[in-house]
Amino acid sequence: MKLFEHKHLAYANAFQPADVVRLLQSGTEYFDTLMALIKAAQSSIQFHTYIFENDSIGTSISNELINAAKRGLEISVIMDGYGSLGFSKLILEEWKYYGIKVHLFSRISLFKNLAIGRRLHHKIFIADEYKSLVGGINIADKYRGTIQEEPWLDFALYIEGDVCRQLKKICDQIEERKFPVFNELKLPKYHGQNIPQINIRQNDWLRNKKQIHYSYLLALEQAEREMYIVASYFLPGRKLRKAMERAAKRGIKIKIVLAGKSDIPTFLNASLYLYRWLLKNGIEVYEWHKSVLHGKLALVDDEWMTIGSFNLNHLSTYASIELNVDVTDKDLVKSTRILMDKLIKSGCHQIDRQRHRGVFQKLFEYVAYIAGRTLLKWITYFPGVSRRI
Repeated sequence: MKLFEHKHLAYANAFQPADVVRLLQSGTEYFDTLMALIKAAQSSIQFHTYIFENDSIGTSISNELINAAKRGLEISVIMDGYGSLGFSKLILEEWKYYGIKVHLFSRISLFKNLAIGRRLHHKIFIADEYKSLVGGINIADKYRGTIQEEPWLDFALYIEGDVCRQLKKICDQIEERKFPVFNELKLPKYHGQNIPQINIRQNDWLRNKKQIHYSYLLALEQAEREMYIVASYFLPGRKLRKAMERAAKRGIKIKIVLAGKSDIPTFLNASLYLYRWLLKNGIEVYEWHKSVLHGKLALVDDEWMTIGSFNLNHLSTYASIELNVDVTDKDLVKSTRILMDKLIKSGCHQIDRQRHRGVFQKLFEYVAYIAGRTLLKWITYFPGVSRRI
């Protein structure tokens, strides 16, 4: 994979060394790590999430944040005003009582703000400006799993190092509503591949940030052997579809894991409409059936991967605030690819030919596809505003 040749020098120079980079999967692994980080934090915590539920795991995390505040830590939390619409006002008041700074991004109000377009969709946790979690996992029992339900399949990266200061700067800009045109943080030069290298990527079209979308296009262009894609809400735009077609025609083996179960049935039916196109282009299609698929991940040639909050659809590309981390640690990428092979074998059904479907089912999927893309485009034109609670 030729990501570091001259024509991609700007992308290559944005990579930074990290002391530790580790993959985490949804379930107890992720939430045990999160709780341990809160308990061990010594000076500060910043926490951005789309969904924060008032359920069992949400209550446990809330209590640990309060305990951390009692220890004198500086804590700020920002939740999306739509994703966390039902969050308890009593807990918010308790947080503020103990000195936790709370923000609600683009709060939904029947009379003041019905904007549902530009959402805070990234998930970032930072402890002591040195340890962080970045991925697609929200704070809710369904991501940890219950007795009745397997955890929704998703992923995150645990990162240690001074690179976490860049994540802090991104969080500060959102909390303070200060968005410079150029990133003011001076990044170190690329140092080779002896230690983990990461590139923090943002998408926020309103601020002319299209980095994650570019990462996917670049990965498809530069892949030499194979690419894995995990896509929970798969409705890619024309540029991405064309890039996938070109990669497949070059002989790149593309495996894509899509949802066999979804919390949004419209997306499921809309994605089904694309199966014919995927199979026609020689792309291997797998449906994850063990639980709801929520992951957003891509791997290329055992050399590169990206993980974060970015979905392959119009909303993530042109409306929401998203954050991914690109990684070039070969050992980590290879181990993640091995994990993906195991997940495909244990929890996926391969779609090796177009299912036998009646005329009405085909029509229904086509309507769902058109409706889904139209709805996402419509939502895009209703950006919200950030308000402090």
